[in-house]
Amino acid sequence: MADNSLEIPQAMRDAVEQNLKQAQAAYEQLMDFVTKAMGAWTSAMPSNPMAAGFEDVQERVAAMAKQNAGSIFAFAGKISNAQTLQDVLMLQTQFAQDQMQAYATQTQELQKLIGEALQKLPRG
Repeated sequence: MADNSLEIPQAMRDAVEQNLKQAQAAYEQLMDFVTKAMGAWTSAMPSNPMAAGFEDVQERVAAMAKQNAGSIFAFAGKISNAQTLQDVLMLQTQFAQDQMQAYATQTQELQKLIGEALQKLPRG
């Protein structure tokens, strides 16, 4: 008889998947609210050359946050479908490697954008 003690029960996987769907829907609503609030706040602020120079940075940071959240939800979806703890560990290792690479790339991109924004600032 095979030892299935490391197998994750289907009922638990189904519950995790349902909770994940609810969390993702709540996250999307929150991000929509934050995006609208930031847009309203930005448009209400008086024109400022320094703030204007960093608009690209702000937009890219928001896009990166959405991208990273999407990666997390995709990872959680894979985890919810994993059938064994060994599958979970393999997925976690791959996710960690992928995210570290993504973070390194994003950091380089942000450094470049910030440098460009600083170059555009008026001197004086």
